[in-house]
Amino acid sequence: MHNPPETPQALHLLYEPAGFICAFRFDDGRATSLKWHEVLAHKVASPAFSWLHVKTADVKVRHWMETSDDIPEHIAEFLLSSDTHPCLHTTANGAYGTLADLKMEIGDTGTEKGALHFFLDGNRLLTLRTQPLCSTNMLRQKVLDGALFDNPMELFAELLRCLADGFDARVASLNDKVDDIEESVLSDRRPEDRAELSAIRRQLAELRRHITPERRLLNQLNRLRPAWVPTAALEELNHALDELNELHLTLEALYERAKLLQEEIASQMSEQMNRNLMALSILTALLMPATLVSGIFGMNVAGLPGLHDEASFTMVMWVMMGLGVATVGLLKWLKIW
Repeated sequence: MHNPPETPQALHLLYEPAGFICAFRFDDGRATSLKWHEVLAHKVASPAFSWLHVKTADVKVRHWMETSDDIPEHIAEFLLSSDTHPCLHTTANGAYGTLADLKMEIGDTGTEKGALHFFLDGNRLLTLRTQPLCSTNMLRQKVLDGALFDNPMELFAELLRCLADGFDARVASLNDKVDDIEESVLSDRRPEDRAELSAIRRQLAELRRHITPERRLLNQLNRLRPAWVPTAALEELNHALDELNELHLTLEALYERAKLLQEEIASQMSEQMNRNLMALSILTALLMPATLVSGIFGMNVAGLPGLHDEASFTMVMWVMMGLGVATVGLLKWLKIW
């Protein structure tokens, strides 16, 4: 007896779009992986909740977002947009926005910063990205390792911790470079220190432009204390924000260190230039009497003394040396040299 051929609808359910990254259902804190057809077929009711992580570039994912009854049209339009500026919007029973994150791989744009769109309510966390990001990859690994989460806000708070950990690792790497440059500046400065420090300051300034607005927006969410979020979850969010605030302070301190080191390098370069100018001025002063004498005896005019005396050249050289010694004595007396 032959099995009946699979219908197009069955193939449609079995097919997972390339933009589908992962999905989990959380029951009593424990996560269970979901397939794409399970995401489409099952609606998770409280106290259970879900996390869906997808790519925005996939056509099938975009179609599902645009036609889903669970996501308001204006929110779906925002989540599928290409806006990369950190922002946060709240609704009566949820929140959505954009977070700046570090890419796992630097693409053709040459920048290491990426954007993560999210939608959060009492039953789900939905995250969307265009390129692989550090925070969601770390969060997915923690979920697969068995981490427990009781509600979407706790999961979102852990996402913020992963976000802070990614930025913290980047800041720590830059801090090591600044330490090396500082040691070089205080000992024997390398020629490439100035260019390297300028590049570090640019990276730190870019990190500040992303972390500072995120802190402000998320602190605003914490102050609102939405009614649909459990109190314990708000405490978790507060702890995650504390990590972001500490990261901000570390970043500001490192930026100031880099700024002071750059000023120190500029001061050293100015001091070196002044020493070079001093040496050049002293050399000019030493040669000035000799130049004057040689200029006088180089004049091609009648009546120049010593033209027919063989000892004239020796006498002129002794005069030039004597004037040089006298110049050195004058500079020493004036404490210029």
